[in-house]
Amino acid sequence: MNWIDETGRHEGFVAAVLADGGEPGPRPDGSRVPWWSCNGADGPRAVAVKGACACGWRGGTAHPVDFGDDEATEGYEEATGPYADWERHTTAAEGLIPRDVEQLLGTLQRRIDELCDQQQLLTALRVTARVEGLAPMWSAAAARSARHGLVAWEAIGAPFGLSGDAARIRFTSIPGSSDALD
Repeated sequence: MNWIDETGRHEGFVAAVLADGGEPGPRPDGSRVPWWSCNGADGPRAVAVKGACACGWRGGTAHPVDFGDDEATEGYEEATGPYADWERHTTAAEGLIPRDVEQLLGTLQRRIDELCDQQQLLTALRVTARVEGLAPMWSAAAARSARHGLVAWEAIGAPFGLSGDAARIRFTSIPGSSDALD
């Protein structure tokens, strides 16, 4: 089973760990050998599994193999295991929105919903218009800070679904931003 993160840049999978600590080589067609086929019947036997990613990352923790229970081996629903290791990798690679910011956004959404439920519709519209008006300034300020911190345009554009060139154009053409960011 393969996993894709929300950015689409990370494809995770369970990699077999062989007795020598390595992984099985690719099949003749270049595809990966699934961990469950390393059962010793037609080739090497997996002694453990670990989380892995197509970007080249490999988890540092070896997890037990249960050839009778794929779900237990892959650990998809567990707090530990190959899947949990891969999720931590993608969070570290792509960044995590801090919990307090997620809570603020949730509180804002609930408050807007309450205003709508209370038929304070124009107030709800004014709140959302205010947020919408501030968002470009906040984005430009974050982009400026990132550029001053020598973050590449590609990395700046990624959270917005933009290429590096599109991010550079977007954030250097906003009033109040500086073309010196190049």
